[in-house]
Amino acid sequence: MSTEPSRRFWTIPNVLSISRLALLPLFFWLMSQADRSYWVWGGVLIVYGIISDILDGFLARKLNQITEVGKLLDPLSDKITAGAVAVFCVVMRGMPPAALLIAVARDLALVIGGRLVWKKAGTVPGSMFVGKLAALFWAINLLCWTFDWQPTAGHIIWPVVIFYVITGALYARRVVHLRG
Repeated sequence: MSTEPSRRFWTIPNVLSISRLALLPLFFWLMSQADRSYWVWGGVLIVYGIISDILDGFLARKLNQITEVGKLLDPLSDKITAGAVAVFCVVMRGMPPAALLIAVARDLALVIGGRLVWKKAGTVPGSMFVGKLAALFWAINLLCWTFDWQPTAGHIIWPVVIFYVITGALYARRVVHLRG
């Protein structure tokens, strides 16, 4: 069984990554409704996003469906989804814009760094466990803001942002090492 990433596109993990992006418009519509009963379905989509993010990496390894496209698509899908939900939280729920700007800057740096390594080495660095943990904390933070769970959302945002930045620095250090 080969462990080398393939050049295939249509794999179960890649479909999971694409589905997170495809469901964003429905999420925004549900969460924008004045009737909070719609928010339950928005929450279901958030839970789906978190579970599918965990599953796509697990399934890629378990089913030997690791692809070069998937190594780019999964984190890019995560970043776009989290960024879009964070914009929603700033606009609709009062999340501090500075937290969004810091998270977007960190994620953009990771995407650019991954692209540089891919261009030079022909491969994309995989995710690290601490990065998955940071994404989970960021998702919990966004969940608190999305559902307007105050004061919890206000209490956790800055520790989560700081941890998010620290993990970004760990990725940056690895990119510098991989680029040689």
